[in-house]
Amino acid sequence: MRFLRAALCLALPLLLSGCIFFETKADRAMRNDPNFQQGYDDGCASANARGSNYRGDTVRDDNLYQNSRPYRAGWGQGATACNTRLNTPANPNNVGADGRTLP
Repeated sequence: MRFLRAALCLALPLLLSGCIFFETKADRAMRNDPNFQQGYDDGCASANARGSNYRGDTVRDDNLYQNSRPYRAGWGQGATACNTRLNTPANPNNVGADGRTLP
């Protein structure tokens, strides 16, 4: 009985985590949607603009962002993937005069 309970405790999280790794047909279809591609490009452009332009210009079609789920998902993934601040590990040797770590 103890062995069965231990096996179940180990197997259940593995089975549930499998949902994370496999896309559904709907996810694949959304990634192939032209609005997803446009959203990804706009999100990536926004992330790159933030790194080079301190005004923080956002490249986004607000109408599509509000009304299109594929565009919104693509924009979020593009902004995350292209955000160099998120993808670059902090350099511990990059310390300002006040002792704070610089970005």
